[in-house]
Formats: sequence, C-alpha cells, structure tokens
Amino acid sequence: MKVKHLITATLAALVLPLSASAGSLIIPAAGTGPGANGSHWKSEVIIANQSLLPVNLTLVFHDGSGAAGTSALTLAARATVADDDIVATRFGRTSATGAIEIQAADTSKLAVTSRTYNESATGRFGQDIPAVDASTLDAASNSVLLGPASVVEQRFNVGIYAVTDATVQWTLQRADGSTATTVELKYTAGQQIQYNNGVPAIFSAQSKDLDSVRALFKSGTGIVYGSAIENQSGDPSFVRGIAAHPDTLIRFLGVDRHDAGVVDYPDANHDGVVDQAIDIPTSLFPSFFRVVADSPTGAKVHFELIDAASDVTLIDDNGTVEWAPGSDRKGTSSTLKVRATVDGDTTILSIPANFR
Repeated sequence: MKVKHLITATLAALVLPLSASAGSLIIPAAGTGPGANGSHWKSEVIIANQSLLPVNLTLVFHDGSGAAGTSALTLAARATVADDDIVATRFGRTSATGAIEIQAADTSKLAVTSRTYNESATGRFGQDIPAVDASTLDAASNSVLLGPASVVEQRFNVGIYAVTDATVQWTLQRADGSTATTVELKYTAGQQIQYNNGVPAIFSAQSKDLDSVRALFKSGTGIVYGSAIENQSGDPSFVRGIAAHPDTLIRFLGVDRHDAGVVDYPDANHDGVVDQAIDIPTSLFPSFFRVVADSPTGAKVHFELIDAASDVTLIDDNGTVEWAPGSDRKGTSSTLKVRATVDGDTTILSIPANFR
C-alpha cells in the first residue's frame, strides 16, 4: 500500500478537534499496511459523544475511487470509543490509504481525534491527525505545503481529499524562489489521493531541499495535507497546509458598483478581497457591477465565476456581473469568488456581499 506517512493539514487552516457545526467531519488521511523502509502503518480514531443522548454515526472510508466502505456506530451518551487500526478492523482493508468521513445529525456534539503511526521493532512513531469540519472550507482556497530541509534524510508525501468536485492547480516552487512547474488536476467529490514522494508523483520532477508545493483550488473545496518521514527511523512529521496570498501579475483594484469607471469598493491592500461588503438589493430588477483588475504588462485580465449561485452571472469578459437575488435572500450575506487570469497566472478574487 505504501500508506506511509499520513500526516495532515487543512488548506483552510480550520482543523477542529471539536466541530462547531452539523454535517460531516473529515479525517483526511488514515491507513493500514506496509510502507517504505520496513515501516508498517496503522491509524487510531477516538470519538467522544458530548451529548446527554445517544448518537448514531455513519463512518465512510474514501480512497481514490471515492466512497469505498461504510460502517454504522451508535455511541452512548457521554461515551468515548477508540478504534485502533480502524481501516483494517472497521473497513476490512489489509493495505489501503484513504480518508474517513464521520457523518452525524449534529457533529457539534462530537469530539474526534486520530493518530496515524508507524509500528516498528523499536516502538511507535506517529502524529495526530485532527478532524476537519467540511462546512468550514472555502471555495478557491490557496494553500502551501513546505517540504523538508533535506530530501536525503526525509521523504515528502502530499495528499488531498476533495469535499466537492474540484480543480486544483499544483505549483512546485524551489528554495531560490523559481517556479519549477505547474500541473492542473481534477478530483471528484469524496475522492482521496495520496502522492507518495509527492514532488516526483505530481510534477514528474526531482525533489530538492526546501521545495514547497502550492495547491490553488480553482474550483471546489478540499483538504490538502503533507508529511515528512525520516528515512532511517520512520518517524513522521506534521506538515500543515498554510493559507497564503502570493504576489501575482494581477492587481485587484476593487468593484465599480455603478459601471461608471470609478472603483467604489476598493481592495486597498491588494490581498484579493474587497475591503467592504457590497450591498445587493433583492428586487425585481438585477444589480450590475464590474470587477476591476489590471496587470503591470497591460495584458487583458480574464474573469470567471467560481461555484456561483444561479442568480449571479458574468455577462462579459470585462468583468461585468449581473446579480439578481430573490427576496428569500434578504438579510443574508454571501461571497462571490472570481478567478482572474493573465499570461497564465491565476489568482482568486473575493467579493463579499450583503443582500438588502
């Protein structure tokens, strides 16, 4: 299997041992079976029910094919249960790597933790892998995984769990700041893939000291994770996905609310997010505004909406947006995600909106 080395991080940087919302909790990596250099990997999951009532859970194992096995569990009031080598004992796999989804009517009553470890003759070496509340993930997130300082001493693995259908632009950046290569890959909802020796596996390139891997979600949501494993001892180290806003060729100026050639809602610090939410009325008539961005080369910036609701449309390639929210959205808010591209460089722009 080469489960090896399943240490996780979230691209949204919201890793919650105690979830704050209902739905699904995702343990992005878990596994069982042999790995490199004589290692042998197992995952332990602990779930505590904080409710005064029993809770019914459904555990789903996800691998490269998507959902690959389910198991039901009823947890008594205030009870705690531990599953050691859970991928083998609960899902019947002898050698596999994947993610574990924990479904419940109210996940806010659950405390969940997991640990993936290498069981060797000299003891266990492992790392906690916290559960992630799937509802906290943002579309079009950007995350960076930092590789080891010495690729001779450590191997570096990269993995992803796609919460929804997703397109990810992976970028390999060297220690000197140069971009080695970029690869765009698509994933289906519920798919988990681990790239052992991630740099060669994803980019067909040689690993180098202090490589970093950038994962830009051009559409959809997901969790990226990484691990650096000592080749001699088999000891894994946590590699967290760090939310980042790298400089690009694209400068987001803001929003021209009245399409009058004036930026009414600026992005003053050019972090890709409008500084103030725009007001969108809920009426019989749609609202129009224009996304304003430029590049130092003067090249045209191309825009696309990402995972947009059916009531919002990009009506031309000049960034003009038509938004016609219904009265049922009055008093709520949303964030419009726009993908901007120029000369092969892509960034994600965010426009928060309040519906009046």
